[in-house]
Amino acid sequence: FPQRADSRVTVGRGTQGPVVLLDRSADGAYRVLLDVNGARWDQLAYQFSHELCHVFTNFEHRALDAATIDRDHQWFEETLCEAVSLATLDRLAVRWAESPPHPAWRNYAPAFREYAQQRLAERHRQLPEGETIEHWLAANREAMERDPYLREKNELLAARLLPLLEGTPGAFEALGYLNAANAAPPPGLPAYLATWYDCCPPAQRPFVAQVIALLEGRSPPQRARPD
Repeated sequence: FPQRADSRVTVGRGTQGPVVLLDRSADGAYRVLLDVNGARWDQLAYQFSHELCHVFTNFEHRALDAATIDRDHQWFEETLCEAVSLATLDRLAVRWAESPPHPAWRNYAPAFREYAQQRLAERHRQLPEGETIEHWLAANREAMERDPYLREKNELLAARLLPLLEGTPGAFEALGYLNAANAAPPPGLPAYLATWYDCCPPAQRPFVAQVIALLEGRSPPQRARPD
């Protein structure tokens, strides 16, 4: 995320769940609060990567004025951040096995993947038998637009997005262009996602195209094969 190279983040202790505050510190740093007891690096990473994803996806652009936050599409941002948290746990499992921050912590590496697997195995993250994402989204999107913090719904959809995030080149970089437009988000999810696609450089657009296809119940576009 080169566009965030100069950004600073301070981390503090919260007691009402993790959050990134809209108001920055006096020196311009983003302020993240995490709600974890003890040295649970898996939980800390899970929470921190979610809140950092909000920063990378330009969450502050959702502020229409000092008192109003546009939430029509915030549920989608919450869903993406959940998928990023799960992907981060898997990456840290590899990183700590190879090069832990301290040699004594190498044995902790499997805990990251185990925590991700525990989350993914939760019943509410499974799509009901015979249901499609397209129909599920049609039935649940209005409720998520009213309340973007319906975590069980966010987490079900995040589990569907995770393979695309992990398997599509440029996927993580594409996150930096969500909410990047200076104008207020357009009405309707298709227009919102189309704006994200248009803001992305060409190399990052395949991931957005696959997300759009998934949400619309279409087969994702095939990437061109090299000659």
